[in-house]
Amino acid sequence: MSILTKLGIGFIGCGAYNSSLARAAERSSLLKPIACWDPNSERSREFAQKHGLHACRTLDELLALDELEGVVIASPNNAHRANAEAAAEAGKHVFVDKPIANTIEDALAIIKAVEGRGLVLAVGHNGRRLAGHRKMKEMIDAGAVGTPVTVESNFSHSGGLGLTPKQWRFYRDECPALPLMQLGVHFADTVQYLLGNVAEVSSFMTRIATPADNDDVTVSLLKFESGVLGYLGSNYASPSVYYVNVYGTGGNLYCEGGDNLHYRKAGSDKREIIKLTGVDTQLEELEDFAEAIRSGRKCEVDGEAGLRALAVVRAALRSNAEGCAVSIDRVISEEAAGIPATSREPLSSH
Repeated sequence: MSILTKLGIGFIGCGAYNSSLARAAERSSLLKPIACWDPNSERSREFAQKHGLHACRTLDELLALDELEGVVIASPNNAHRANAEAAAEAGKHVFVDKPIANTIEDALAIIKAVEGRGLVLAVGHNGRRLAGHRKMKEMIDAGAVGTPVTVESNFSHSGGLGLTPKQWRFYRDECPALPLMQLGVHFADTVQYLLGNVAEVSSFMTRIATPADNDDVTVSLLKFESGVLGYLGSNYASPSVYYVNVYGTGGNLYCEGGDNLHYRKAGSDKREIIKLTGVDTQLEELEDFAEAIRSGRKCEVDGEAGLRALAVVRAALRSNAEGCAVSIDRVISEEAAGIPATSREPLSSH
């Protein structure tokens, strides 16, 4: 793609994370940031001034811009569907930050609206793109761990301790399974990238430390279609945690922080440090979006991948509510049909 064919993009939602994505787009030779919109007009103006963009007064004004071919959505989760549907109706390609949506129903509607029109849909699961996770995938596929048997992962930090009622993440109905939906969902994607689809989830959730009207600790057990078993933990109260470990018959891989990878081969008592080259994950995912549009292919993390990651979270929510393991197929089919979780005492109190 030459500089003459730069992809014009607009930003829907002018919070801190979309500002980070805007800076990534500014580093790209494939993208041309043009405009932005946020329901908060002051925030939109500040964002535009910061990034040298046109601040639109309405979403319709943004989507009417002819030079804009795609949008980058980083609004509150429960606004993803409305924003994506409006963009698709206007013929714009859609990059939406993770999670694709709060619910299976909304995720399926986004996929239908965007991909159903032949437009490109990308979901911002950039965690899989970190150098350590890419190398883990390469080594697993090359047989370095033999037969994988277990994966452990945890993404947590203390961001929930300062939540206030003014923030949408504070509320259960706006951000269910708070740390799992916001943090752990990254690893719900990454572990499936590494080891294939999750088939079943069993989960506990509770609130221990934060002021939020929401859970702040989640622990989930995963059963993969391959038979591999896994752990996915996430909380919004402790100092930062970010790791993925994969254990197998031929060796173990330990990845801390996405770029600190160690390998222990079966029969050895030493951990080998694996050399890595850092990756600009936000730039990579946005350029994958641009290249997919220009070439007519799907993005690496498309609607289906976004749905599979969300389904792990939704199955965990249903498991905690019903007190039993929940299959991915069941949660997708029942939530698509509007069937609520069975009314039973949860595994843990809130």
